[in-house]
Amino acid sequence: MGGGGDRGASVGTVIGIFLNENQTLVRILYLVHIIGIVGAFGPTFLYQRMHKAGETAAMAALHMKFVFPSLVILWVAGMGMAGINKFSLASTYWITATIVLWIAAMAVSWFFIKPAVSDTSPEASKKLNMGVGITHLIFVLSLWLMIFKPFVDNTYAFND
Repeated sequence: MGGGGDRGASVGTVIGIFLNENQTLVRILYLVHIIGIVGAFGPTFLYQRMHKAGETAAMAALHMKFVFPSLVILWVAGMGMAGINKFSLASTYWITATIVLWIAAMAVSWFFIKPAVSDTSPEASKKLNMGVGITHLIFVLSLWLMIFKPFVDNTYAFND
């Protein structure tokens, strides 16, 4: 077949499929973002019960092999949607606040939850409980920001 010109046209066609009027790529990223949220925050609701049952090895594996990768997928999909929609992060405060919360979730996950999941001591249990509690607060605040999008035109917009 043809040279580089044909190849460029086919790449443009493929990109056109994802960036049509329905913004298919954004919808795919949105789905991946939601799946990432479930993977990143869902298991934390089981951690205290698993810790009390002595399932520290299973909890550590779940955290490192599922929760952390889900947090990364959550970030990549969210930034992909922001990039495709050409959001200015400096002026889209609800997104900027959610990014700060994501960074906090990563830090809490790494410095509080990760060290405590494989330890059954009372001190580790306190650290785990604190980390899980902060993570749940971050989850609720992030959901609130994503649903209500405050700071949009100085009003509250419900999923505009």
